[in-house]
Amino acid sequence: MNDIVRIIENLPGMIPDDKASILLVQADLKPSAAVVLQGDIFHLPGDVVHIPESTLTDLDHVLNKLKLQYTTTIEVMENVSGKPYPHAQEVMRIYISKDKKTVDDLKRVFDDITNNHHEAGLLLGYPKSAVDAFLTPDMLEWEDYPKSTEDVSELNMRLLGHRLSKNNWREEIKYLEPSGNYLKSISPTLYNLITAESM
Repeated sequence: MNDIVRIIENLPGMIPDDKASILLVQADLKPSAAVVLQGDIFHLPGDVVHIPESTLTDLDHVLNKLKLQYTTTIEVMENVSGKPYPHAQEVMRIYISKDKKTVDDLKRVFDDITNNHHEAGLLLGYPKSAVDAFLTPDMLEWEDYPKSTEDVSELNMRLLGHRLSKNNWREEIKYLEPSGNYLKSISPTLYNLITAESM
């Protein structure tokens, strides 16, 4: 497993949170994940700079070794008014779970995410009360989020990747402690990158 973790840690073009999500799905601490792999930015007009084949091979190797099901979509994201120059980037979205049905459901809801926030949140394993409160008056404001609680350490609170509800946030964050402790044990590198205090 150590070799697989090192490959994940060193995957170029993927943020640490997404790398951690792969490990948490494998450990049954998340039911699924929607992660992103980005190619190098290139100038417009110009040829598409593709995600390197070696990165795709490593990703496939890791997901197969972890016995995870996945499917992907690829698109070129353009920023024609970008500063200092117009640019674009190849982006691969990877939908991951231990079962094919969840992978297919994830892809379906993310193909029309604007109309499927609720279903996406449930598929990703976010607490139902948090998903129900998303984009409603029952959603807790960012400034009211705790730095820590008696159940969740300050570092593990930094793993939070979804919004909380006003009435049930204490229950909604409890999963962060076991998830954080597992991640810290299997990949201190990713844990430290994610929980480092931002400037």
